[in-house]
Amino acid sequence: MHPRIWLYWVAVGLSGLTLLLVVAYIVLVQDNRSVQFQVNQRQQFINQSIQLGRINETLIRALAAAAMNSNDDKLRNLLAQSGITINAAGEPEKTTSQPAAGTTR
Repeated sequence: MHPRIWLYWVAVGLSGLTLLLVVAYIVLVQDNRSVQFQVNQRQQFINQSIQLGRINETLIRALAAAAMNSNDDKLRNLLAQSGITINAAGEPEKTTSQPAAGTTR
């Protein structure tokens, strides 16, 4: 065997290995992008949930104030069905003893 033949085959083997590593890298990058997209969607959902929670709290406070000011029994009953009672100061309080309307334990 000629001494340069084995160098040729070593170079071909290393080239093939390099090609396989490049393909593996591309596959891993695509998989990473997919995971990043899912994480970003979950984070967006969490952020929106926090914002909606604040809006929900503000809405409940407004309904409690309206029920307190107008002595609206229907509105008080609606809040009570959702597990919210109004204290003497007119602030809503979430009760844990009653499930929200339409939910099961």
